[in-house]
Amino acid sequence: MLLLYLWWEGLCRELEELALLLDALSHPLRLRIVALLWSRGELYLAEIASILGVSRALAKIHLKKLEAAGIVESRVVVEEERAVARRFYRLRWGGELCISPGKVARLLESCKG
Repeated sequence: MLLLYLWWEGLCRELEELALLLDALSHPLRLRIVALLWSRGELYLAEIASILGVSRALAKIHLKKLEAAGIVESRVVVEEERAVARRFYRLRWGGELCISPGKVARLLESCKG
């Protein structure tokens, strides 16, 4: 019984993670950020904003959403000579994202309760 419960909980968690991922990818600017990081690799916030033609504040809002979903990760680099700290962003994964409607349907069916 415990094994069945853990299996069911795992499927529901997987469905929640998928929903978080899809929500993060549901905005055109966030998709542009993902495409940019895919093609150019690691970039810092001001570069991303400049290339996409948006403010740093707007880019940061969308990068935080992508980071919360586990799509991008960031690191801070401090340049001591110039007393500047820059936050660099990069994709956390380098593969393709394939979402099967059948798999989503199976997850939904499994989590009904």
